[in-house]
Amino acid sequence: MAKKKKKQKPKQGHPARLQGDVISIERAKVKRGLDALAVQFTRWLEAQHGDSELAPMVLAAVGETLGFYAEAIELRSVTDFDPPQLFTVLTATIEFEEAEDPDDDSGELRDLVFTAWTVYLDFLRENGLWDGDPAGLEWLLESINSDDPFNEPSAKKPLDVPETAEAAVAEIAQMQVSKMGRVLLAWATTAGHSYWAAGPGPEFIPQAAHAVRGLFPKDLEASSRNNVAAVLLSALERAGALDTKIAAVPEYGKNARDFIAADTATSFESNYAYLKTVLDLVLEQPERSDEAGLESWGLANLWLLEAVDGKAHSVAAARDELFPEAAWAGAHQRMELLRSLGLVNEGSTYGIPGIVRLALTDLDSEEPGGDAPLEPDMANLFAESEELQEEPKRLKRTEPYTGKALQLKLTLREAKPPIWRRVMVPADLNLADLHDIIQISFDWSDTHLHQFYGKNYKVSYGPQNPHMKSDIDESTVLLSKLFKQPKDRLAYAYDFGDDWRIGIEVEDVLKADDGQLPRCIGGRRMAPLEDSGGALNWNEMVEELKNEQPLTMMDDVIPEDASLYPGEDFDPAVFSIEEINENLDAEF
Repeated sequence: MAKKKKKQKPKQGHPARLQGDVISIERAKVKRGLDALAVQFTRWLEAQHGDSELAPMVLAAVGETLGFYAEAIELRSVTDFDPPQLFTVLTATIEFEEAEDPDDDSGELRDLVFTAWTVYLDFLRENGLWDGDPAGLEWLLESINSDDPFNEPSAKKPLDVPETAEAAVAEIAQMQVSKMGRVLLAWATTAGHSYWAAGPGPEFIPQAAHAVRGLFPKDLEASSRNNVAAVLLSALERAGALDTKIAAVPEYGKNARDFIAADTATSFESNYAYLKTVLDLVLEQPERSDEAGLESWGLANLWLLEAVDGKAHSVAAARDELFPEAAWAGAHQRMELLRSLGLVNEGSTYGIPGIVRLALTDLDSEEPGGDAPLEPDMANLFAESEELQEEPKRLKRTEPYTGKALQLKLTLREAKPPIWRRVMVPADLNLADLHDIIQISFDWSDTHLHQFYGKNYKVSYGPQNPHMKSDIDESTVLLSKLFKQPKDRLAYAYDFGDDWRIGIEVEDVLKADDGQLPRCIGGRRMAPLEDSGGALNWNEMVEELKNEQPLTMMDDVIPEDASLYPGEDFDPAVFSIEEINENLDAEF
């Protein structure tokens, strides 16, 4: 089943400053969580240390710093957070406050924060309240109580950061990630217009990746290239170098000139904002359900943290037995991807450039020189592309499929003129796979609920979803169990607001050939656009186009300033088997 995309959370300002008298939702969540633990914590502190009066001070220090964490990074709960990222937040917070008063060398804030967190983490561990990885908790305690996290700065390798803005922007400009960004900016505002239709069309991201193909390592797979292209385009958008409007075409943003120039001090802000956003997106935490991805992500982040601390991890180091082989290999893959972007240095260790070290420790979420944060949907316009998956795509078959193949006809109900697809699919797939095939065949984005229905709607099949109850989990039902002979049928519904309904009929049961499976072998007309109001609305819109009238039925889908008229960059008769099969091949 296609994986859901996690939306990027809007930033809340610098993690070391409260925004006036207003308490954010994130801080309120922290307060509620700590309030619920306050009585138990106070009793434990009295029993362990004989001084319950320290409890409010400890919880206040923990709450303040955990509030910074929650506003910069998604917090699961006050008993479950990411240790490396929390350690980075503590570091940045202390360094920021110390920079505010450079004459104060007492170290009182540092001592207070570390003492409070040591006590709190001991409380979580001894009372069995820690919900995260036990190894992560031990690592965090060891890091906080180590002799040299902050107290002996001379022992740490100093940040190798250029002293002037001109030198810094020149360093960023020479990085592979910036070279790719400039190429993508030029492509998106010219040739990319051909692949833009009310937002990034299905070919926009693959074609963007193709535009920078010469800058990728030759052995990097297509799905990873697409993911990187989507991330870089999103970063350009957030940094103000690229401007997109729904149903319009990408244009240069207000900071495009500075980003492209990259040779003056005034160029630093847009280039640095772009670099920080790329890091934020590339290092985003996977879904908790993806255990393998989560382990490799945490390990890669640990190596980055070591690099920030001047102790770069050796590429050839033997696997730590605390980590499974899959997590260890996955972490190396993540680091190699960062290396392909120039965010990690070449060589025998995973060292990082000085400007990257600075960006990783700079948690100021107010982008330099930027205005208010982008709206969440616009900020994730590219990151939510169907090409950008947070979890790995399903594994490719290692051997050719030799079983039965089903020839299915997928017909959109109530569509006039008719809209349909004919596909060949392996019989050993399940209904969740068929859902993905339908989404790709109709160029939909899988952003709404769906369900399959048996004969006379007596039984329903769907995903495990708290928002909708199905009789049977679709991922447990093989197609071979439902489709045994021609004329066998199933119904499919998608987006219960627009109510798209597709009839699925078996036309033939064949022996698999040597061709791509699944694959589309026929069809007619483009599928309706998402959120266009249902089949009847779509039919009326197509009729208006036929009569050369303004597309009034599309007012809620295409903004007025797009000035889209019949025949202009829009043809409901368009249908491409090649595009569908390319996307099917990328997924299966």
